[in-house]
Amino acid sequence: MATSPATPSDLSNRSLRTLTSQELNVAETLLGDAWNILLSRVPSVSTRLDATPVDAVFRALVIQIQCAMVLRVLNNPEGKLEEAGDDYRYRLDAAVSTGALYLSDSEAGLLSAGDASSDTAFTIKPAGFIDRTWESQWLTVGSRYL
Repeated sequence: MATSPATPSDLSNRSLRTLTSQELNVAETLLGDAWNILLSRVPSVSTRLDATPVDAVFRALVIQIQCAMVLRVLNNPEGKLEEAGDDYRYRLDAAVSTGALYLSDSEAGLLSAGDASSDTAFTIKPAGFIDRTWESQWLTVGSRYL
C-alpha cells in the first residue's frame, strides 16, 4: 500500500503565507489524517499510486487534494464563518469556514475518475421487478411468455 505522497513542504508551497514551525508539525499529522480519510472514501487511490509506471498526473492530483484538505483547517482553525464589530465585518467562504478536515464530493469524484468501478452507471430496479433475461434463452416463438 502506498504511503501518503504529500509532505509538509508540498503544503507550504501551496500556502499563501509562511507556515510557522508549529503549523508544519501539526500539518504532518493532518496530512496523515487526510491520507486516511482519502483512502477510506476512495480505496483505489492506493492501488493506482502503487501501479508501475506511476501516473505522475494522478500523483500530483492526490498531493493537491491532500494539501487542500489540510489548508482548510490551517487557514481557519477556529471554524469561523463570520466576524463583526462596529463597522468591521469579515465573512469566510462556507467551504473554508467549517475548519474540519474532510474530502469534498468533488474531490472524491476527481480521485475516482478512471476507476473501473466508478465509471459505470447504475440501475435502480422498481419493487417487484422480476429478472426474466433467462427466459429468452429457453422459450420458443410460440411460448405464452413472449
